[in-house]
Amino acid sequence: MVHFTCDLCGKDLCAEAPRYVVKIAAYPGFDPDQITDEDLEDDHMEAVAEVLRNEQYEGAEPSQEEGYRGFRYDLCPSCHQKFLKDPLGKDLIRSFDLSDFSNN
Repeated sequence: MVHFTCDLCGKDLCAEAPRYVVKIAAYPGFDPDQITDEDLEDDHMEAVAEVLRNEQYEGAEPSQEEGYRGFRYDLCPSCHQKFLKDPLGKDLIRSFDLSDFSNN
């Protein structure tokens, strides 16, 4: 039997309780202004087919060398709600006002 725990609070997630999965992908963006006419003329279908064939045999995640990084988290309902309210943790960062410690 597979056992899950919340990746934020550590609570055991039993089979009857809802479990939420959060997947995050980080990868380099591109500037559409950098696409040239030559890029549009090239036929990229063979390159796409090659990537798909490689992923089939090497796993679904692109290599780290390409700048891709994937994350997967299991969350309990309470932590899921907190995540939805502040997915980047901005409120937590703001709550740590380091200027309070400058007088030490």
